[in-house]
Amino acid sequence: MEQKQYLREKLPEMIELVSHLVQIPTVWDPASAGVGKPFGKNIAIGLGTFLKLAGQMGFATRNYDGYAGEVTAGQGHRMIGILGHLDVVKASPGWSTPPFQPVIRQNKIYGRGVSDDKGPLVSCLYAMRYLMQEKRIPEGCSIRLIAGCDEEEGMQCIAYYKKKAERLPDESFVPDGYFPLVNCEKGLIDFDLLYPAVSEKGPEVIPVLQFQGGAGRNIVPDRAECILKVLPSEKDIIARLQSNPQLQIKEDEDSSHLILQTRGKAAHAMSPELGKNAISILVEALLDSGLTFSCQAFLEKYEKLIGKTVFGEKMNCACEEAESGRLTLNIGKAEQRENAFLIEANVRYPCSKNHQWIVDAMMGQFSASGFQVKERLAMDPLYIDKKDPLVQKLMEAYQEVTGDFQHDAFAIGGATYARYLPHTVSFGPLFPGEKELAHEDDEFLEIESLEKMTQIYIDALEKLLEE
Repeated sequence: MEQKQYLREKLPEMIELVSHLVQIPTVWDPASAGVGKPFGKNIAIGLGTFLKLAGQMGFATRNYDGYAGEVTAGQGHRMIGILGHLDVVKASPGWSTPPFQPVIRQNKIYGRGVSDDKGPLVSCLYAMRYLMQEKRIPEGCSIRLIAGCDEEEGMQCIAYYKKKAERLPDESFVPDGYFPLVNCEKGLIDFDLLYPAVSEKGPEVIPVLQFQGGAGRNIVPDRAECILKVLPSEKDIIARLQSNPQLQIKEDEDSSHLILQTRGKAAHAMSPELGKNAISILVEALLDSGLTFSCQAFLEKYEKLIGKTVFGEKMNCACEEAESGRLTLNIGKAEQRENAFLIEANVRYPCSKNHQWIVDAMMGQFSASGFQVKERLAMDPLYIDKKDPLVQKLMEAYQEVTGDFQHDAFAIGGATYARYLPHTVSFGPLFPGEKELAHEDDEFLEIESLEKMTQIYIDALEKLLEE
């Protein structure tokens, strides 16, 4: 069967499968974790559903204890790999449609995970199906799709898979980035900051009963709030706070507390400059009031080192290079606990820098200012030369399908599975000019793009299967 006929016939099935997977809220949930479901019940259901459907198509499948799954076509020793993920980030209240009830509107599929990364996984599955169906996988070769379940949190899934798999692919691509191709990924460090909840004393000090914002370090927070102990009679305090247009203020039911809220704009942590950090807005608004709060020391240290900056400027850590761009810093979550303020942060740095430089230059300043720093995840930069045969074959597949010879391989701040397997790059699914909506409200996937990327993946796999 000719490729275009195959895609026309299978596109409705692909849309249906993407929609079905989106309805499973595969968000990390430690409360429901257990044996066979290390990242929670729904992620386990999502993985089981995906593998069952792949098995019904005739693929060989295997579940790696709920950490990851694999789908294999062909039996040859030479193996081409595809790495994607089934887990998704949380959805904020800002969606215009229910995030886990897919909606098709104006030739787009709306739903959490349609582009990151369930739609691309389905696309690759159908590309494999075409090659298997048409007997275009050469003897001695195989294709293995690996579906991870913890990409958005700590990537424990792929680390577990590497330990348990009998062998790894010889070369691979990850459909979790951009076309035409990503040959360079910045270094990345996830870290937590703890600042002691030392309370200011004095008659003029306003107690802060609660301070929180954000959903996780990989997203620029679009909401933050704090609760102050302020009586209705304290009109001067209320007036000062009301004068700041960044604050939304309301009283609680017993009128003894004020609830202050700020709104920002969500964005992926790899490009925090595209968002507006609601936590940073809240800190600035409190300090601009001229009032003194019980957590004043924390607010002042936050403003001194971070503020509204996203490139490390306040710590003199700003750096940039032509190949991989600028260092970025995202404060994704803040929470006031009984004994400390907890911040979840993420830094992504150019390929010319290294892990130790970040530890010395940035983490050292946080420590010197009274923060306890705890590293959660570290990934070295990734770079594969544009002249590498893997890069050239994938670029050829993209160019032949799209006719686009203007765009070239490039670098991103995102972290993909490409760092975890040898000789691997990120390849699609977002086309040049398409808006990046991963981790944002109203995430969608163009149906036309779903069809086009599948054609590219078919051609790419054929080229990689060639000796």
